[in-house]
Amino acid sequence: MKKIIIIISIITLSLTSRAQKVWTLDECVDYAIEHNVTILKSIVNQNRAEYQYKASKNAWLPTVSADASESFGFGQSPSANGVYVSENSASTSFGISVGMPLFNGLYLYNSTKSSRLEMNAARKDLEAAKYDLKLLIMSYYMQVVYNKELKAIAEKQLTLSEEQHAKTRQLFELGKVPESDVYESAAQVATSKSTLVQANNNLMLSILDIVQALELDSVDGFDVVSPEIFTPLDSQKLPSQESTYEFALTHQPQMEAANMRLEKAYYDVKASKSSWYPSVSFFAGYTNGYYYYSSSKVNEPFSDQMSTNGRTQLGVRLSVPIFNAMQTKYKVKETKLSIQNQELAINSAKKELKKEIQQAFYNALAAEQKYKAAEETFQAAQVAYRFSNESFDAGKATLLELNESKNRLFKSESEMLQAKYEFLYRVKVLEFYNQ
Repeated sequence: MKKIIIIISIITLSLTSRAQKVWTLDECVDYAIEHNVTILKSIVNQNRAEYQYKASKNAWLPTVSADASESFGFGQSPSANGVYVSENSASTSFGISVGMPLFNGLYLYNSTKSSRLEMNAARKDLEAAKYDLKLLIMSYYMQVVYNKELKAIAEKQLTLSEEQHAKTRQLFELGKVPESDVYESAAQVATSKSTLVQANNNLMLSILDIVQALELDSVDGFDVVSPEIFTPLDSQKLPSQESTYEFALTHQPQMEAANMRLEKAYYDVKASKSSWYPSVSFFAGYTNGYYYYSSSKVNEPFSDQMSTNGRTQLGVRLSVPIFNAMQTKYKVKETKLSIQNQELAINSAKKELKKEIQQAFYNALAAEQKYKAAEETFQAAQVAYRFSNESFDAGKATLLELNESKNRLFKSESEMLQAKYEFLYRVKVLEFYNQ
């Protein structure tokens, strides 16, 4: 019983520590990459391409095979010396053979090059899938951090409303404000509570989004690190649009994969043309057998036949294609169409990449300007609220004016936070194209 209690305690402690885990952005990305189905499929495709490359590379190696057979003859039967005899017989034969291609129109060379390029392209596909997933997780992560701060602002707003309500009640009891101000401040407390509930709901929904993207079982206990770990916005520099595009053309994994597949298509054409050329192969073999004749009174012993019936052969085989029903001709035409399709795919990818970078650049630029304007508005709202609070305490401003000032402060701070995390995300997207 004591052991069971200890085991349960250990499991409970483990689950508790797991429930209290606070995730960093890198941890979220690493976990998603490890468990995401799309990534796992890309890994499978990469492994398949690697196996295909290894298979094509090993096609240069010789092939070795062994065979054995048992046959029965009735009437005319073959003998060890190749002469047919009029007897029923049984024969046992076995052999081993070796074959190795010497020249086949450079088919093996070109197919190996093709499969190697496909393997490398599959690796780039996996990199591209990881980048896309990283951006997705980062957007969800930023939303959680933003909603956490928004919830903190709502809590602070509620505290201010409650303090204001208590102060208004005291002023009413002293006869300095009308009773309507008490009800007005109470309504403001209710509004602040409602805002906090909405902020908490938004936070839970954003946590649900990232938890589902990570494919975790539950949202219980999930949390992310505080926003202080991010690079200060003042140090964020936007790279130029032109340099970003030029760099992305040669370094983005999806572009690298597309260029590799274009080069692969050229090797596929060369491989298909190899069927027009003669092929030369080396072969070697050894065969032996035992023959038994039913009507013969004397059959040579097995050991004697094994020493006399063995046969070894070495040779070179030349095969010259003459006509194969036009199969090679149309195979070559088909593979040339693959080149055209891949060239069109690259041109389309370049246009799409340029469009994405333009959008990312102008989104980042707009987000930067929006953040600077929102920051100035927030600073002005802070000053305005301080003066409104002082004026209310001095009896020079009404509670309604104070509440309006406080609401403007809350709105400006929320908008500043939204602009801040949008700018951070847009900068990260641009950095993605410069990796």
